[in-house]
Amino acid sequence: MGHCHTKVDQPSTDEVFSKLEIPSVLERAEELVRRYPVPRSALLPMLWLAQEVLGWLPQEAIRWAAGKCEVSPVHAYGVSMFYTMYKKEPTGRFFLQICQNVSCHVLGAEDIIAHAEKTLETTSHGGTTSDNLFTLLRVECLGACGNGPVMQVNDDFATDVVDGALAMPTGVSLTKERFDKIVAWCRQQAKSQQKEPVRDASGGAFRTGGHPGAKGANTAAQKPDYAPAPPVLGLSVQKTEDGKVKVTWRADAGVSALHLENRTNGTEFISLATLTGKDKEWVGELPAGTELRMVSESQGRRAKPSNIAKVEA
Repeated sequence: MGHCHTKVDQPSTDEVFSKLEIPSVLERAEELVRRYPVPRSALLPMLWLAQEVLGWLPQEAIRWAAGKCEVSPVHAYGVSMFYTMYKKEPTGRFFLQICQNVSCHVLGAEDIIAHAEKTLETTSHGGTTSDNLFTLLRVECLGACGNGPVMQVNDDFATDVVDGALAMPTGVSLTKERFDKIVAWCRQQAKSQQKEPVRDASGGAFRTGGHPGAKGANTAAQKPDYAPAPPVLGLSVQKTEDGKVKVTWRADAGVSALHLENRTNGTEFISLATLTGKDKEWVGELPAGTELRMVSESQGRRAKPSNIAKVEA
């Protein structure tokens, strides 16, 4: 029956690079690489950046992302083909994705999809309207089952229009009437604004010091002693049958030493005994009213003191 995908005309290298090789985009690309220990780790957000700039992912954009992340073009292409959120062909200004998965399906998604196809006069398998305003696509779960059936318009959930803006109020599902309302809103938006406002799909550009050792990073790796040792928990005191004091506790297996400290009458805590990390109890003679605490140590790092336990009369 032939291949199900139509051929997509690809822009030239010059056309793609003229939009990607500009200071504002290159600065963000360099920041993405800095965030990871090796450049290849930045491939997913790098592809997303290219798609944000171009509106879709032509083959030369995939090649550009591969170069920035120091991977082969075929590797980057394989990654882009695995994830359906990377668009392999241009879409209309308003990308309408209607969920067809279980929750939405049982609540009538197929009827809404059929209505959308009839209204827009295009197919729900990625069809774009003749005015290049809408692209319609049936998709798997959008993660908003409580509002099913649900639709996503570009990057926003939309089951209704509220106060002049796309919205997905709690418990409000997409219906044929609300779909028409959303389409009318999109058409009005297209008349009032020539282009969609620029949006950062990655959640907002920000700068970091980068991952220690990454290309262009200016941060240093944490020293082994940057964090304190794990503290002793559950310190408790009991009297033995012969009148002595037994102290028990719980300590992390990685602790190398335990420092048992005591004080009387509100004086400062002083060292009573130093134990190994494998010790589970201490037995000795102490007067009533003595307060005890324990400080663990690991690789020269000391933890915060444990709870205070008191020797009762």
